[in-house]
Amino acid sequence: MKEIVLTPTYMNSFSCIGSDCEDSCCIGWQVTLNKKTYQKYKKIKHAELSVKLNKGLKRIKNQTASDSKYAYFSMDSEKRCPMLNEKNLCGLQLNFGEDMLSPVCTTYPRMLNKIDQEYELSAKLSCPEIARLALLNPDGIDFDKKEYEVNKNWSTMMSLKTDGVNNGNLFSWEVREFAIDIVQNRKLKISDRLIFLGLFMNRLQEILDRKNYQEINRLVNEYQQKINNPAYLHSLENINDSLSLQIETILELIAARKRSGVTSSRYLECFNDMIRGLDLDGKEEILKSKLEVTYLYNYTNYYLPFMNEHEYIFENYVVNYMFESMFPNMASGKIFKDYTKLSTIFAMLKVHFVGISGYSKGLSTDQAIKIIQSFVRAIEHNGTYLSGMMELLEENGFTTLAHIASLLKDRKSEEIHVQ
Repeated sequence: MKEIVLTPTYMNSFSCIGSDCEDSCCIGWQVTLNKKTYQKYKKIKHAELSVKLNKGLKRIKNQTASDSKYAYFSMDSEKRCPMLNEKNLCGLQLNFGEDMLSPVCTTYPRMLNKIDQEYELSAKLSCPEIARLALLNPDGIDFDKKEYEVNKNWSTMMSLKTDGVNNGNLFSWEVREFAIDIVQNRKLKISDRLIFLGLFMNRLQEILDRKNYQEINRLVNEYQQKINNPAYLHSLENINDSLSLQIETILELIAARKRSGVTSSRYLECFNDMIRGLDLDGKEEILKSKLEVTYLYNYTNYYLPFMNEHEYIFENYVVNYMFESMFPNMASGKIFKDYTKLSTIFAMLKVHFVGISGYSKGLSTDQAIKIIQSFVRAIEHNGTYLSGMMELLEENGFTTLAHIASLLKDRKSEEIHVQ
């Protein structure tokens, strides 16, 4: 069915590359099925697939079961979906067409959201092809509102209704658009853009807490003036970083990795390269002062030269994250907490880049895509990993705007002194 859809322009070029994909979405993830799909699969009569279905289909029989999460495919010893053939193509789709796929399989990597009757369609960067299309555009992510063929089998991730809501500002696209404009403002380094976004989110949270919704438009106008004020922007450049907090992020990454049970071989390659690049491989006792020296050396010699030319990759990552998650979702009432989560993810991602750049003595765009794509698949899709990082910040009182700013802040190149 055709609907009016707001979508990033990169979606116009997307199609699944199937067996050519270097990180198949049918390997390593559990495929959840709703009740309707499960019953449909149980009725299939096919010489080869019926055997695989009878062996691979499993009912969810605990308290988490529901009509939407009714069953799942049990992966084989290589963590492959049993419906995959030797060319990594789905046997169900090959024999019966796309309509036979479950909503999860039909939708991914697409992210379909809805406000009233209007749709927003983007995609997860855990898909390598989407990562290339979304991240490698030096002009940044742009958006179109147009007629789009929305598959009736696609799952809607978030659905917001304004019916009965007294204040439509809670669903204002203008606020979300301004937040994206901040991140795409190249007068500032990406870390300073995120700090500016935090200042705006902090004030917006105060308005939501007071329920003074009529002040929202005035706040947007105020910060639109600030982002065009050279003196104000210069003041952001004078915010101090906290290398010690960034080092704590590295150490928590290592601890969270052990707790989370991440098994993605592609991500683990990146994680291990990060560890080696920070000279932490095989070391039980970590000397923070030495780690700071190694981190700064990698940062200035390998990370900065790449990022000075390719900062748009981080910009595109953040913009895509914001759009797919409907950030800031003011209806939730927790927009500063959502900002803290975004900032934490960004800081974690930067640590990966700094460590891996040291291991490989530089970075390429191919490496950048692999790092971000595998990171999103292993971390953004892993609630345990993210919650561990958020708990660390909360336990140590690091969720204030000042702490988040110091976590995000890049050190000025003229202030770096390494041996």
